[in-house]
Amino acid sequence: MTTFKKILFSSLVLSVGLLTINATFKGEPKDALDKRTFKVSMTEVKTGAASKKGIDDEIEFKGGKIFSGFLFDKFEFSRMKYEIIKDSTFTDEEENEMHIIEAEASTTDATDQTVVITCKVEDADISGEVKITKKDKLKKRYEFSGKEKDKKKK
Repeated sequence: MTTFKKILFSSLVLSVGLLTINATFKGEPKDALDKRTFKVSMTEVKTGAASKKGIDDEIEFKGGKIFSGFLFDKFEFSRMKYEIIKDSTFTDEEENEMHIIEAEASTTDATDQTVVITCKVEDADISGEVKITKKDKLKKRYEFSGKEKDKKKK
């Protein structure tokens, strides 16, 4: 074999090997919320009425999409793309470094029903709001808050 062919063959073997190794490991998170799940309490907000007991839910961020089991079960809203509006770090009064992320997601279904989710994540805490409208009229409004679910140890 000529030197050029040896180099080309070696490069090909190395490339295939690296691609195979890369494919076997889980990818890095796409953003600061990717691959995170939060246990939350979802509470319906009604004007002039006392708030009811919260409904337990999980909000999952994965692959650039957000998913809520409650919204899927009750309104058939599946995974929807979210956008990070703010991602910053600051130091509080006690010299603790805090990471804040604000995100928003929205989608409209075939019946012209729209859901808008806004949330704020401070380290492991999450809070936010869900608004469901139909033909630009507010139908339901929920507030939620909770903590990040512990990741399973392997």
